[in-house]
Amino acid sequence: MTDSQQVQPSVPSVLIVDDTPANLELLAGMLKEKGCKVRAALNGRLALESVHSSPPDLILLDINMPEMNGYELCEILKSDIKYKEIPVIFLSASTEMVDKVKAFGVGGADYITKPFQLEEVQARVDTQLTLKKAREYLEDKNRFLEYTFSRFVSPKVVETMKLLPISGLLKMERCEVTILFADLRGFTSLANEISPEEVQETLNSFLSVMVKCLEDNDGMVDKFMGDGLMALFGAPFRQNDHAQRALSAAVAMQEAHRGWLQARAAVGKPARQMGIGIATGQVVAGAYGTANRMEYTALGHAVNLASRLCGAAQGGEILTIRETLEKTVSVVTVPAANAAAPAFAFSAKGRLSFKNIAEPVEVLSVTYGA
Repeated sequence: MTDSQQVQPSVPSVLIVDDTPANLELLAGMLKEKGCKVRAALNGRLALESVHSSPPDLILLDINMPEMNGYELCEILKSDIKYKEIPVIFLSASTEMVDKVKAFGVGGADYITKPFQLEEVQARVDTQLTLKKAREYLEDKNRFLEYTFSRFVSPKVVETMKLLPISGLLKMERCEVTILFADLRGFTSLANEISPEEVQETLNSFLSVMVKCLEDNDGMVDKFMGDGLMALFGAPFRQNDHAQRALSAAVAMQEAHRGWLQARAAVGKPARQMGIGIATGQVVAGAYGTANRMEYTALGHAVNLASRLCGAAQGGEILTIRETLEKTVSVVTVPAANAAAPAFAFSAKGRLSFKNIAEPVEVLSVTYGA
């Protein structure tokens, strides 16, 4: 990348509003030396027109001016959602507390008394511009998280993720997670027997029930895959009890699925049994893809193994591995006040061989309420 192609830092824009030309000249000179783009207005009406034309990053605002005083201008700006976040620093010769209180009451961010010291003005301008940039960063980050993850995790999880740095969510890093795969048994043959509209309705109905169970256990839907899905526990934010959450979600999914099957049968709608596979292990998790198309996922042996376990599960069955059992036993949390910790029962299925898995794997079948 050449120097001309590099992204240049944005230059802050400051609007100075004062009916004294000498003050405008003095402040403008100081801010231009700091690298700011400066505009000036001699009264509130002209300042309002300037803001409407191009909103600045910061306003230095005199109070006593003809046509519209500083209080009135600030109230107008703060009442408009497009301009309410622009920080306003009041400039006034008044040292009365009542004037300062009024300035903050109408939405001012700071108050400087005249005659002012340039060093003080510069420091306060720097502070407000820094705070504004920090607010914008947080707003951009939260919009990004809501757009990227709100389709896959519960609102509670999104709010938790907002507390984390974006870099920690996007970069691929090694971590221990539990992966859950679920899909319908024999759905491919069913899809050949029903209309495309019925296929869509069946999948939408099935997935909406399953996603609710995942959200209730703070899992993240990584992706939908035809008649199935992949979910993560322990990423993108860490959960010490990720294995337990995945097992709880799986049991809830099978219980909800039985109700779904009964409801579908009662009205003659198509449905199929579901198998679930769960594996715990080390993966790399984060965003991967191209510059203009990325997705958050996990990569590693545990992902492949969970998929194979799902494929081997019978309808209504949950298959997992010893690592998931051991992680669940080592970390047991109580999900709610006065509620008992979940009790899972595991029955041995023996050591099974799977495609693209080098060694046979000890597989366990999971039931609930032991």
